[in-house]
Amino acid sequence: MKVLVTGATGFLGSHVAHRIAARGDDVRVLVRTTSDRSRLDGIDLDIAEGDVTDQDSVERAVHGVDQVFHCAAVVEFGPRDPSFMQSVNVEGTRHVLGAAAARDIPAVYVSSLAAPGATPPDQPPQDESWWNPHPLDVAYERTKRAAHLVARDLAAAGASVRIAMPGGIYGHGDQSTMYDLIRSYALWPLPLGYMPEVRQSTVQVDDCADGLLRIAEHGVDGGEYIVAAEAVTIREWLELIAIGAGHRPPSVYLPTKALRGLSGPGGIVAGWLGVSPTMVPEIVAVATHDSAYRGTKLREELGWAPRPLAQGMAEMAARIRTDEARARHDRRADKAASPR
Repeated sequence: MKVLVTGATGFLGSHVAHRIAARGDDVRVLVRTTSDRSRLDGIDLDIAEGDVTDQDSVERAVHGVDQVFHCAAVVEFGPRDPSFMQSVNVEGTRHVLGAAAARDIPAVYVSSLAAPGATPPDQPPQDESWWNPHPLDVAYERTKRAAHLVARDLAAAGASVRIAMPGGIYGHGDQSTMYDLIRSYALWPLPLGYMPEVRQSTVQVDDCADGLLRIAEHGVDGGEYIVAAEAVTIREWLELIAIGAGHRPPSVYLPTKALRGLSGPGGIVAGWLGVSPTMVPEIVAVATHDSAYRGTKLREELGWAPRPLAQGMAEMAARIRTDEARARHDRRADKAASPR
């Protein structure tokens, strides 16, 4: 079997590509000529150079494959050029899934829990039936919802499309703000936390990739699957990081209301510093609303068994601390070897 993966140079896409190669299938990746391909080291790849926004290169990449995983997306808050995010996330999805559908090639589309949107703070975690009826405030959320609807419409028209909705993806090798936060709380016993009652849904990157492959192999066309191990409050999450790292969790928490109050002034300061003035308000808007979902369907129907967040945080804390110790050792060795 030959499998096309878009977004394969990214965090999740690279893990999907490695898993497909490990099971013995041929992997084709659609990548830009300028993309850093280091995450794909060790895989014998069929490289199709192009871009999801370019219909012709998508058509060439899809030709001759047996399955498609569409992982490519732009994740950005306060984008300077919202039209670029729209072209990648929405039109790129239309190109990739449309090309696959025209050839009767089954596809898994990686949506996001940003698409169904914020969940009610006073209710249990939601399942696949939840769809926030209110307009979405953040450009990224709007594009992911629009792309999700593209995939849903193609599936309704008879295409073999299955939709995965991951929660917040974490793991070693990530380059996101989430990783920076985990690293900070894993390395130091920081006394201050934030937004203690806000809930988020999380999934470890290897478990997420496993979920996508299960959806491709055993899911149903038109099926939508939440890929989230569990929903926890920010307080619980920070406590698990600290416990995994072997030190005390935060004892004081910045209230969610206070962070929301800083949104406007933060945007003004960001503009003064040359950063998009909408970046801070969008980050605050996403961070301060509940995103509490449950991946029960994927567990019960497809046998998915993700690791608990406590295990995932302990593994990350250990890896981060090991990497930090190795970096300190290397710095000392370089200093000792440098000429005086």
